[in-house]
Amino acid sequence: MFGYMGKLLFVNLSTGEIEIRPLSEEYAKNFMGGPSLGARILYDEMPANTDPFGEASMIGFVTGPLSGTNALFSGRYTVVSKSPVTGGWNDANSGGGFGPKLKASGFDAVFVNGISDRPVYVYIDSGKAELRDASALWGLTTLETEDALKKEHGDKINAALIAPAGENMSLISAVMNDGHRAAGRGGSGAVMGSKKLKAIVVNGSLKVEVADAAKIMENNQKTTGIMKGIGAGMAGAFGTYGTGVGYTGSVMSGDAGVKNWGGSGAGDHPEEVAAPVGSIALDKFKQKSYHCSRCPLGCGAFLDIPSERWDLSHTPRTEYETQGSFGSMLLNNDFESVSRCNDLCNEYGLDTISAGSTVAWTMECYNNGLFTREELDGIDLKWGAGDAIVELTEKIGKCEGVGAILAKGTHGAADHFGRGHEYLVVASGIEQPQHDGRLAYGLTRTYQYDPTPGRHTKGGLRPDATQRAASASDPRSAPTSRWITATRATRISWAL
Repeated sequence: MFGYMGKLLFVNLSTGEIEIRPLSEEYAKNFMGGPSLGARILYDEMPANTDPFGEASMIGFVTGPLSGTNALFSGRYTVVSKSPVTGGWNDANSGGGFGPKLKASGFDAVFVNGISDRPVYVYIDSGKAELRDASALWGLTTLETEDALKKEHGDKINAALIAPAGENMSLISAVMNDGHRAAGRGGSGAVMGSKKLKAIVVNGSLKVEVADAAKIMENNQKTTGIMKGIGAGMAGAFGTYGTGVGYTGSVMSGDAGVKNWGGSGAGDHPEEVAAPVGSIALDKFKQKSYHCSRCPLGCGAFLDIPSERWDLSHTPRTEYETQGSFGSMLLNNDFESVSRCNDLCNEYGLDTISAGSTVAWTMECYNNGLFTREELDGIDLKWGAGDAIVELTEKIGKCEGVGAILAKGTHGAADHFGRGHEYLVVASGIEQPQHDGRLAYGLTRTYQYDPTPGRHTKGGLRPDATQRAASASDPRSAPTSRWITATRATRISWAL
């Protein structure tokens, strides 16, 4: 089959059994990789009503038919599982180099069930797989784990792994790869942690057979032509400044959240909050650009930010969602603290959207008198307090003190404390990304009804002129109004 390696790997951690199965032509044609193939396999393999942390629960790492080929924008992979947050289907995806390397190791996907009695990782090399002991890796951060694995297996390996947050089964933990790339949403890192599965490590240089290599190159040329033509503005902006190029404008328009989505815009001076944190302001610190596999855009970058508080040399540039979650959501214009929180999330394996939103929820609760300083381990979590934000984020990453409770995410923490539900902004329990559904009505449907809610990459249809005019005449839908906070039921209605 063109575009596929034709093999699926199944690993049972309870028994240690490793099985290689052929990928049927029927499944290859009808379920074209990523979440589609993952959903089909999990439907086949997992009993109904499976506990996300149970032995029968399965997590998969799935590529698509273009992964590992020369096709542009083909470098992503998808992690599929049952979400421990929603109790339903979950898919999260990531860039970097893991997806193509999984193909080069000989498999289209890896599916893991069971629970190990000790930390383990799956090592795959050129069509062969084995379980390795990961006891020495347990407790290591993302970069520490990658360094240890490369020391053991060489620099050419790639790994999808969890860090301490996932090991401690944080419901906002991510699956990490390439140091700073994350399959973040829905708690898939916690599923790996429940299985004592530290990593999937892939190696090899097997080639994907394609039907028409010349056609791929022709399509690549069309794509680059569009990027240089009608798409030059957006492509150039993303390539130069990254996904945060429009952050300041998004805060000003009300698209990004301000003050845990309760900010009134003008009264909270969003322009003063946003401007120092945005990617354009940070561009003076750029060392070099970063490209994920087979991506001509290169929206990533490494920065060298002088700081007397933290080591921010060679720090990954913050993405748009991270800037909003740790910036405007917290009334935080301390760009050093935003970058530091980004590093902490990468190192401990946290979804930056949920982590920043959890800090924002805690901050609103604290400033409205629902939490005492003692309950927050002595942290004075005032709006915009950069050092306090960093301190709390590190506690969440380590699952220490109050951080162990907040690692459940906002909904889990509200249930634990028995308060603060009126300040939640969640979709089926998952923290909302930095796009207001009142400005993109397609996202409102996504947040409410999609089986993987809280995703800004699905259903983002913009309103037409008539809808925009209607919104302008309705103060409840004014993007920078306090309506979202005044009408707390709006927040709760998003939690299905």
